Formats: sequence, structure tokens, C-alpha cells
Amino acid sequence: MTDLRTPRLILVALIWATSVAASSADDFYLTIGGGYAPSGNQASLERNVIFSQRVLEEKNVPADRQTVLFADGGKPEADLQVIDRKSIPTANQLMAEFFGSQTDLGLSYRNHRVPNVGGATSVANIRRWFESVGPSMQDNDRLFLYVTSHGNGSRSRSQPYNTSISLWDNERLEVTELVEMLDELPEGVRVIAVMVQCHAGGFARFVYNEGDPDQGLSKQSRCGFFATVHDRPAAGCTPDVDESTYVEYSTYFWEAIAGHNRLNQPVELPDYNGDGHVSFDEAHAYTLLSSDTIDLPISTSSEFLSIESRFESNQNPDLLPRDLDYDEVLRLATPADRAVLEGLSEQLELSGQDRLAQADRLKNPRQSQRRGRFRGRSETPVDRLRRQIASSLKSRWPELANLLNPVAVDLLTTRSADFVHAVESHPEYSRYRELADGESAEMSDREKRVKYERFILAMENVILRENLVRMGDADAIAHFQRIVEGESCVIGD
Repeated sequence: MTDLRTPRLILVALIWATSVAASSADDFYLTIGGGYAPSGNQASLERNVIFSQRVLEEKNVPADRQTVLFADGGKPEADLQVIDRKSIPTANQLMAEFFGSQTDLGLSYRNHRVPNVGGATSVANIRRWFESVGPSMQDNDRLFLYVTSHGNGSRSRSQPYNTSISLWDNERLEVTELVEMLDELPEGVRVIAVMVQCHAGGFARFVYNEGDPDQGLSKQSRCGFFATVHDRPAAGCTPDVDESTYVEYSTYFWEAIAGHNRLNQPVELPDYNGDGHVSFDEAHAYTLLSSDTIDLPISTSSEFLSIESRFESNQNPDLLPRDLDYDEVLRLATPADRAVLEGLSEQLELSGQDRLAQADRLKNPRQSQRRGRFRGRSETPVDRLRRQIASSLKSRWPELANLLNPVAVDLLTTRSADFVHAVESHPEYSRYRELADGESAEMSDREKRVKYERFILAMENVILRENLVRMGDADAIAHFQRIVEGESCVIGD
């Protein structure tokens, strides 16, 4: 087995050097938020920025160290898409639910309400920030980059990881462009990113020169957390202003740091290593456990391991196998890793030593073959009850066959109380509402499959981390430890 003393000495030296230098270092915060146009600038993006600002204020981060670029900047035009469902009359909500569509019901536009915005999201403004603030940064300063926007897949088949951030007026900022800007900062500046846009995982490779592993590792310390991988969309963009419905990456990441959710309700701090602080990697682990979405979140360290480390093979017989027993994986796991593995095991009802094989099998269950002409989604109890209630209402008011019929219009206006009473007094309505509310809270098959994928990724990361040490490349080990040190940062430490 490879001697482990050298990489461990490297880790101790790095931690000591970082802690000494950090005492005189400054932190800078750059937030890039909003959509590409009013129709793609949802209220949740605004609320993400405001929530993050509140958390930074609670952590005593000085306002003069924060810069926010959001949507169209300070222009007074309506640039934000919103839906306030509580403001929609009950009759309209019920009519849409039983006879129409709830999509975009109550949709409207207003100007965003993000305070202290420094300008619009544009390549020019982002570059201007680096050119103006960058020269004032010194070695061991930290740049925290938070992106809550839309994102795009790569435009080049030959560069699938060169994904992009959507900026206002349909501009884009690609991985390679961001890397160029970061390269202009002093080499000793440490960069920590949190990105929640679609295809965010492409930016996990900003640790490499030009974002390309073939070009070697950047000398600058960079790390980050990303809502999903490079080739998938992310959950979360919604015009709904009701923050109690938000379940995407930002919601859980920032509440882990804050110790409370968006509604100021306390949450149990995910201080998995018991040091009295919640680090970014612990907030990431908390999000993996708490968020029931289509997201497959990754970190820079996991992306680095997928490129630089290996599993046991004929060429690498001394490495650990991918199907290592679960107890052995737990023995090698960090406290945050262990929390994820044990928590997901409980959620997914995985047990025994072959949990990775179980997850592999369950993430892609065989689809039952349906016979006959029907190929769509089968009718659920909620569908059946909705159809039954709608049929009863049509029997009373046949004019509901066309929602533009004057009688239907009256039922939304002058006779709305009659319509609401007819729906809510239906003998099956209470049962329908109970099932419908429960159905919306359940994980979909796709979301459950992603939870299996999160478990698999967590298992693989632990094994690949140990194998990186066994492979004995001191430079790769040292760079990995720099990444891990960055990921374990705490705001204000």
C-alpha cells in the first residue's frame, strides 16, 4: 500500500498555512442573479438573492464587501414575473383546477425588489467588477461567487462542459469566460462558488486552466458547489412568491448556513463534525438529504475525483473496488459523508453491505409493459375524483362546457359564492383535497431515482478519495486537499 504519511503532512501544512494567512485576509461577495428577460426572470430568483443577503447580514458581512448584479439592474421597468396565488379569488382557482389549467393563473409582472443592486447582469458589468475590484484583492483574500440564474448547456459538442450562465438581454457567460476573469485575480485569491442554475456542473471544472482537464490545474485555489451536473436542468425557478413552496438547492443551502429557513423557522444545524460551525460542505450535504427535486448536486471535489482518481481494475489492482462493502465505505467517510450515506439509506430503505448495487438496480427500474392502445399516465384517485366533481358541477351548470359562456363568467364574478359553495360542499371534495395535497408533497419517480443517484455519487466519492491517496500522485493529492479546505469554509471564519 502507498505510504499515506506524505499526503497527510501536506494536508496539515496546508491547513496551518491557510489558518495563519486567513487572519489578515478579506472576503468579497459577488452575486449574479435573475433571468435573461422578463418572461424568464421569476420571483424565486429575486427571493434567492434577498434570502442570501439576509444570511450575509446576519453573519455580519459588511455591505461594502457585497456586490449584486440582478436582471436589468436599476431600471424602473417591470422585469420580474410573479404569481401571488393568495391574491387570486377562490372561484377562479377552483374553476381553473376543475375546468381549465392552473398554469400561469394570476401571472403578472413588476419591477424587482432586490436592494442595493450594482447593475444589470451583463458580461461587460461582470468584467468591469473584476477589473475594478480585482486589483484591490490580495493573496489569501476570498471571493464568494453566488449565481442564481438560468443556465444553458454547451453550444459545442467537442466541449460539453463549457456550459453557461444566462444573463440579461439573452447574453451568456461561459465557463471559459469566467475562468479568464478569475485568472486576472492575484494567484493567491481563494474562490468559492455556489451556483444553482441549470447545467451548473460544467463550472465545477473551473479548477482547470481554460476549464479543461487536459490543460492542467489552475494555480489559484478554487472550489464550489453546483445544483446539478453539466448535462441536466435544475429545479427551482418559479414565479410563485410563496417561499414556503420553494424546495430547490438555494433554499436548503442557505437555511443550513443561517440556522433557519426562509420563513425564519429554526432548522437543526447540520454541524456534522461537531466543531460548532456549519461549513459550506456541510450545507451541501444537508441539501443532498433535504431537497426532494430532480437535482443531482455536485461539488468541485467530486468532479475532481471523477477525473483524477480511479477504481480497482486490471491496470490498478491495488485500488479499492467500486463495490466496496458499505461498512468499509463508512469507515473511510468524513462526518458529512457519513450523514449523507446514512440519511439516504434510511430514506431509500437501503440496508446491508451491497447498498451501492441496490441503488444501481433501483435507480432504473424496469418499466412495466402496457398492453393495448393506451400509453399515457394511468388515472390516479385524484384524477378520478376531480373528474367526478367536475361532472357533477356540469350537471348543475351545463354552460360550464365553455368557460366563456356568460353563465360561466357569472359564476366567476357575481355568482362566485354559489360556485365556491357548490364545489366545497360536494361530498367528495374533502377527500379530493386531502389526496391532492398529499400527491403534491410526494416524491415523483424521477425525484426518487435522483436520490438513488445521490447515494451512488456519495459512495463513489468516498472510495475515489481513498484511491487518490493510494495512487500516490503528490501534486494531485495536494491540489485535492486545497479544494477540500476551500469547501470546508465558513462565512466569517
